[in-house]
Amino acid sequence: MEEFQNMLEKELKTVPRRFLEKRLSERFLEAGIQASDADLTRASEHLLSGNTETFHFGDTDDHVTIEITEDDLEYVVAKSEEFYKEKLVDVLRDVGGKTAELFYQTLRRRWGAEFAAQQEEMAAFKERLEMRWGKALGKLRMLLTIVMEWAQGAFERKQKNPGRKLPHLDDVLLRLHVRACQVTHEIIVLLESGYADGAMARWRTLHEIAITAAVIAKFGDEIAERYVHYQIVESHKAAIAYEKNHQALGFKPISKRQLERIRRDYDKVKKRFGKEFSEEYGWAAHHLGGPTKKRITFADLEAEAGDAMMRSPYKMASYNVHASPKGVYFKMGTLDGSPALLAGASNAGLAEPGQHAAVSLMEITLLLIDNSPILDDIVVAKLVSRLGTDIPKEFGRASRRLRRDDRRNRQA
Repeated sequence: MEEFQNMLEKELKTVPRRFLEKRLSERFLEAGIQASDADLTRASEHLLSGNTETFHFGDTDDHVTIEITEDDLEYVVAKSEEFYKEKLVDVLRDVGGKTAELFYQTLRRRWGAEFAAQQEEMAAFKERLEMRWGKALGKLRMLLTIVMEWAQGAFERKQKNPGRKLPHLDDVLLRLHVRACQVTHEIIVLLESGYADGAMARWRTLHEIAITAAVIAKFGDEIAERYVHYQIVESHKAAIAYEKNHQALGFKPISKRQLERIRRDYDKVKKRFGKEFSEEYGWAAHHLGGPTKKRITFADLEAEAGDAMMRSPYKMASYNVHASPKGVYFKMGTLDGSPALLAGASNAGLAEPGQHAAVSLMEITLLLIDNSPILDDIVVAKLVSRLGTDIPKEFGRASRRLRRDDRRNRQA
């Protein structure tokens, strides 16, 4: 898009010349000469170049002396400065608007062909990516398929008695597992498309789901019930934020009846579960907070789940969730030593998010299977454990081959 700016700058350099042409036209008319636009341009360029030789134009051999005074030069300078200071902004807005409209109409007419070319280019990129990472991605897809099919069967088993409501623990763990499957699918789509940083950011969510499930499974139905009721706290926080900003957003306010119901429900759960229930991760405060500590952090949940060693990868994943400097300057999709600013897809950096996704999905699945005596569950647990070990190795092998090939290409 820089061609517009380059064209503009080129044209702006001609402004003094155009005012000089106007003054020369006046001088020529005073001398009885009707000069053409082309002659005026040549004459002004002749003067601006500092050339002192006689200037020839037209078919006549007559000699005319035209004096360019200091007043003429001051006129050119003053008019040029006036244009730059007072008229340039309006000209830019007018020209910019018209150019944007023309460009938009042209782009709209050509967009079908442009989009088809982009799709073709992306398909070729994905094909190359699959050649390099296909084995690892294939096993991750296999893991997800096995887990999803098992989860469907497990849900149907628990729903055999339609009139019986699931215990909070079973309901929460099943819902967390379903969400884990969906997020894993999102990670695979991002990996297939070459977006390592996006996949790592989605793994961050998958890790949070797995840790939450582990803590809830550890303490049982009581904490699961608190987790369910914590929706009320989140609704209350959302309502407060909405009430503060809905006018600026141009939205309608929450009805008084609905707002009163949200506040009443909030007061009720706060009274039932304690003041600390309204804090961040308040659903876990009773079981993790103890007599002195009241505010729970996600690091506390990780430690309780026995997964504190994942703090470092979790922080790395957080860089591309938030607008942190590290997320701006560090990209998993760039190989070591590459000066490129990555704005699109890359076939580098897929190992870490792929490895972590496999392990997290394995952990939450084995958590739900636990010590089930059902043969189907035992078989699935063995398969999931096998793939949870194989997939990280496969991603590691693909990553090492990529780095080796990159070194050879740089040397060549």
